[in-house]
Amino acid sequence: FLMASQQEANRGPRFLEEPPVLVEFDNSSGAVVPCTAEGNPNPLVEWVLQDGSKAHDLAGLRHFQPDGSLVFPSFRAKDFQQDVHDAIYRCIAYNTIGKIRSRDVRVKASIQQDYKVQLFDEFVIRGNTAVLRCHVPSFVRDYVTFTWERDNGIQLTSTTLQGGKYSILSSGKLYIRNVTPEDERAIYRCHTHHRLTSKVVSSSSSGRLIVREPQSKSIPNIVDRQIQVRAREGETVELGCAAQGFPVPAYRWYKDGKLLYGEQNVRHGGDSLIFQYVSSSDSGNYVCVANNTQGEERVDMSLIVSAPFSVHVTPQYHVVDVGQSTTLNCSLTGYPVHKIKWMKNTVPLVTNPRIRILDQKILHFSAVEREDRGMYQCFVYNDKESAQGTSELKLGEVTPVILSAFTEQVLKPGVDLSLSCTATGNPIPQITWTLEELGIPELSRIRLGDYVTSRGHVVSYVNISNVRVEDGGEYTCMATNMAGVVTHSATVSIYGPPVIRPMRNLSVLSGETMTLRCPVAGYPIKSMTWIRAGSQLPVLLRQKLKPGGKLLVKNVERVPDEGEYTCIAKNPDGDSASGKVFVSVKVAPHIDEEFFPEKRTATEAESVKLLCSIVKGDPPISITWDKDGVPISRERHRRIQSLEDSSLLILKHLKYRDSGNYTCHASNSAATVSRTTAMIVNVPPRWLIEPIDKDVIRGERVAIDCIAEGYPQPRISWKRPLGSQLNDFREVYPNYRTQVFSNGTLMIQDLEDSDNGHYLCQASNGIGSGLTKLIVVTVHAPPRFETTFISQTVAKGAQTVLNCEVEADRPVFVKWQKDKHPLDIKTEKRFSMKQAVTKSKVQSSLVISSSHRYDSALYTCMVKNDYGSDETNIQLIVQEPPSPPTDVTKMSVGSRTVELSWKPSYSGNSAITKYTVEYKNISDDWNHCLQISVSGFETSATIRNLFPVSSYDLRIIAENSLGKSKPSEVLTLVTAEEVPGGPPLNVRVEANGAHSLKVTWKPPQKHLLHGKLQGYYLGYKQKDSIESFQYKTILSPGSGDVTSYLTNLRRLTTYNILVQAYNNAGAGPQSDKIQATTLESSPPTSPGLAVVSTTSSSITIEWEKSGDSELKNYIVHYKAEEKGWMKERITTKTHKYTLKSLQCGTRYRLYMTASNSLGTGEPSSTVIGRTKGGAPVSPHKRTFLLINATSVTLNTSSWEDGGCPIQYFSIRYRPTFHHVWNTVASRMMALQKFLKIGHLAPGREYSLLVSAHNEAGTTEAEYTFQTLNYTFF
Repeated sequence: FLMASQQEANRGPRFLEEPPVLVEFDNSSGAVVPCTAEGNPNPLVEWVLQDGSKAHDLAGLRHFQPDGSLVFPSFRAKDFQQDVHDAIYRCIAYNTIGKIRSRDVRVKASIQQDYKVQLFDEFVIRGNTAVLRCHVPSFVRDYVTFTWERDNGIQLTSTTLQGGKYSILSSGKLYIRNVTPEDERAIYRCHTHHRLTSKVVSSSSSGRLIVREPQSKSIPNIVDRQIQVRAREGETVELGCAAQGFPVPAYRWYKDGKLLYGEQNVRHGGDSLIFQYVSSSDSGNYVCVANNTQGEERVDMSLIVSAPFSVHVTPQYHVVDVGQSTTLNCSLTGYPVHKIKWMKNTVPLVTNPRIRILDQKILHFSAVEREDRGMYQCFVYNDKESAQGTSELKLGEVTPVILSAFTEQVLKPGVDLSLSCTATGNPIPQITWTLEELGIPELSRIRLGDYVTSRGHVVSYVNISNVRVEDGGEYTCMATNMAGVVTHSATVSIYGPPVIRPMRNLSVLSGETMTLRCPVAGYPIKSMTWIRAGSQLPVLLRQKLKPGGKLLVKNVERVPDEGEYTCIAKNPDGDSASGKVFVSVKVAPHIDEEFFPEKRTATEAESVKLLCSIVKGDPPISITWDKDGVPISRERHRRIQSLEDSSLLILKHLKYRDSGNYTCHASNSAATVSRTTAMIVNVPPRWLIEPIDKDVIRGERVAIDCIAEGYPQPRISWKRPLGSQLNDFREVYPNYRTQVFSNGTLMIQDLEDSDNGHYLCQASNGIGSGLTKLIVVTVHAPPRFETTFISQTVAKGAQTVLNCEVEADRPVFVKWQKDKHPLDIKTEKRFSMKQAVTKSKVQSSLVISSSHRYDSALYTCMVKNDYGSDETNIQLIVQEPPSPPTDVTKMSVGSRTVELSWKPSYSGNSAITKYTVEYKNISDDWNHCLQISVSGFETSATIRNLFPVSSYDLRIIAENSLGKSKPSEVLTLVTAEEVPGGPPLNVRVEANGAHSLKVTWKPPQKHLLHGKLQGYYLGYKQKDSIESFQYKTILSPGSGDVTSYLTNLRRLTTYNILVQAYNNAGAGPQSDKIQATTLESSPPTSPGLAVVSTTSSSITIEWEKSGDSELKNYIVHYKAEEKGWMKERITTKTHKYTLKSLQCGTRYRLYMTASNSLGTGEPSSTVIGRTKGGAPVSPHKRTFLLINATSVTLNTSSWEDGGCPIQYFSIRYRPTFHHVWNTVASRMMALQKFLKIGHLAPGREYSLLVSAHNEAGTTEAEYTFQTLNYTFF
């Protein structure tokens, strides 16, 4: 037959669904945390806490489902327990192969509470970045996200990447950049969304910006600081660093000391640094520097970028033979990694020279041993999460299996016998042989051997030559390796008479079962009998004969069973054989249970005697004692007394350390027996940590240790008195603020004044009277303000009192700050401070005797005592009538309407209610001015019903609730022209020749000119002609009578003449028609002129040469714009002439007259000529300006002269946003090629106004530039 032990293909546990890193839930909803695992046998699942203790069911708070899930039911706020609802859990899965542990699971329950969202007005200096903060309580801050809207419904989003105005940071703060007075009109509101309850709560009030004009230069003050920002890989992150100052600060960003210019995924947004698709390389320390001409301030912040962990151990399933080496690799993704830890079967791995951890992620076994099998895990940790990977290491042992074996045989003597067994296993098994449970005799005719086949099978054999009867019997082959044992037995029978081999004498313990085998050879065997003391067995019920001649005796006793036994075997022929074996029965010691119970209980300081009494057993008997497996030595309080058949252990002055298992060992030649009693020493409670009085601070938390030891473990309870008398106490029950831990520690969070008073700690375990300790908890009040921000307004010049009232324990120290800078009362003579102290409150008052505009600021009252500090902020707004509007500009000017615009100036810290525009004729005084008004939100107005080409003075007055501003600077303007409103006056016509008429007239009435008179249209045509009038244009000579000549007319012909005045707007009404007739003869006709060519200083003219021999001379008349007429006389012998020494690039009007003996003829028509050249041409800024940090150099040679040499330059500059120009040079000659403007501020923007002058005109150009920054680091 075959016997084998083969192990099933078992597998260790592995998580199918591992619980998540973080489980957050609301107390009204509860949560289920799943944990399932697979394996063979099917794993069991349990949950433990971070300290390794098992988590048990807690009714109504925590229980476990059969599928392994951890369930947190919904609960009331008062049932909150911190070690249940805000704790770290671990899921354990285990079977017979090993044990694994999940990642750390942070369970965090939120108590559903109503909360308010607050938003306050914020003050900001114009041009800076404003920061609006959405204030929520700390208990809800981790669960809400923020959104913003403005002006009742306009949703705001971050637009920094597009260079926009708004940023919404992850903390919920809203950045508003480049603030202008117009931003005061916007109304902002923030909303919070609770991600557990989906509840949306909006701010209880709206917020707005109060924009302040800079009163003086100030260094930057960083008003929003982010110390640490966390982000997940791939997110968009914005680091904020908003500062206020004047001039407006510029920003620089550094990472690890290196200046940032903007990387591939990083955008420098001034007061913020934006990361798109943030990665681990972006983690690090950043410095933001805000600076202006007055100084700088910096803030350090760190960016921590993380990616979720994923951990795998390879190979996940590994079979290794004993003695072989192997390696487990821990592969992981995610960061940051703070710690890597290896565990085996949930216990930290202990390394040795054979098991080593290489480079944290590699676990190497140089030679695997049996105890190495099990479940291995690689854990990865950082401060927010953990993860694990699992591998099963299995040994490569295989229990031996006998593949083939010999069978039962019957042989005749003299033949050869060969028996073989073939087995396999891992390691290769070793095969041994026995005959009738004894070794094979070593004879020359018997050979044993074995070999291993190529397939790894071991073959073992027994060869017997010339078999004899005594070679018969039961042969057994046994295959053995480290994994197990397998045997095969079969009987070989040899024909012949019975032969019984010699038997070994046998010793048996009294009470045990004895089996006697008769080793008989020979075949066939008819019968086998056993005889003792002359009687054939069995003779007792305890005795039984088994097949094959075995004798079984149960419950052996010395008297009836000890002695010589004889086995007799017979064959059918009557041949027989016998063999003898002597059985001796030994009696083992027996310990009297009556005197040695299984358990003894005593109290500390008592004495106990343990008697180990032997009631039977073969002498000699030795007795020894041990405690918990360690032999007991004689000590002062331990004594052992040995008697003839017993031993007495005396324990005096018992202590808790005497508890344990005491074992008595009794030994003789038969056996060693032991009996153990469990000694339990009850110990009354005693203090390990005795509670003491506590001085604590309101709002913080306190842990009061009350730890006692004893046996049984004392129960710790805390109580408080019901009233002022200390004679009636009630137990302290846990709630969301108060927690009593299992070790007796009382923890109170968010301490309140009601927590002040006596506390009683009791420790009892039923042994003795127990312990009690009454302590006093004194709750001290650190300074705490009910509100952290208020706004206070005061009229300019009035006395201001800023009150700062706080509850706090004395002594209290109060300091005041102005705009976050210390306020020195001694140097500020208008400031004084008063302080009043009552039993529970301190009131400090800052008094300003006469408030000025520059007293508008953020005042901070800082209060400090021995237990903490707090501050409140008071935004003082000194209100006054507004400043006059600035930059009054004409947007459009018509003949009878004017449209104006202006910029608001300082509002006086009170909203402007209206603007009044005053206007008057330039010749009138302001007492007779006219007015129009517009609302305070408007910055433009239209004035109507004016007169054309009239000069007006205009000014604007702003008004708020405190009064009116002074008038703005006066803007003087002239309305546009209209066509003349009347005809020329006193038109007269007289004939002055045969071919010409002289026409004179006066201009239209002055009040009807409606503009500068440009000239006249002189119309004429023959009387009764059906043709249209022909018109001659006459430029206006200015005031006075106008004379013009009509030439080339027909002799003795009557003409109709009319005159029409015109200006830049067009022609006015015509005069009445007048008739006149030409003469029969006349002076010469003046020739018409034509401009032939021009240069920059000359004009060449020509005319048709006349054949009239009576001509005396020609006179050419010419004049430049805005200059008087000049003339030059020219001989009649030429028809061309050049006027020289003219102005460059100038327009000239020219006409000619001819004279004879009758007089001077009518002038020719006027022609226009222009000398070459133009006004100067301004250069590009790159060629004109050379800029550094504190100066700019002007290269005037980069200007083009336009063809007319530049005569001189006028140069002015100003800082941007200033209104007054600084004159550098009013008349700098063009010979000076360079000009340097110094004493400029670094990193500041300036405007430069340059005008270049030549004979052709003036060119004015304005440039904007920014000086360079100083570079630090």
